Amino acid sequence: MPLSQFAESIGGGFKAYRMDSTAKESDMRRAAKLGTCECCDYVTVSKDKQSVILIEETKLEGTIAAFKQKYAYLNDNDQKALLYDEFRKENRLKLYGSMLVLCRLASSRDEVRKFLPENKFQFWLVATTASPDSVMLMDYLTDNLRGFLKSTLTKEMMDVVDIIPSTELDEKLSAQAIQID
Repeated sequence: MPLSQFAESIGGGFKAYRMDSTAKESDMRRAAKLGTCECCDYVTVSKDKQSVILIEETKLEGTIAAFKQKYAYLNDNDQKALLYDEFRKENRLKLYGSMLVLCRLASSRDEVRKFLPENKFQFWLVATTASPDSVMLMDYLTDNLRGFLKSTLTKEMMDVVDIIPSTELDEKLSAQAIQID
């Protein structure tokens, strides 16, 4: 299976490799002989070919609404504290899962091994925000998720954690990511 089977448009004419597809033929997790482990949505490489870029897209409004419904019995402060904690842990799990998928693929496929730089990762959380709650969560993430994820891996491995509004993804991809054919 060629790496190109995972290519998918993500904005502005850019393509990245889809990691968590539900289609059998383009599911990177399945190709790595893993089950439906948690992982990021996309992977690509920086223009300087020094970093693997893991991209996770999230609709914060949906996340918040589902969370509030599930934990409606908690007061607002407890809900907020639990939401922040769960969101950080979920993204850490996706980061680790993505690294596992890439490691497994790189160990069995020369094309993947040649594509991926060694030991440098960037994590981009692309967030859609509109409601005051989602803007507040975005502010929290900017302040806290970055430090949390960077402490998960050494500074030498995790050099960038960015929280990006979805409206700025095309510009960031154009400036910092390679163009995949």
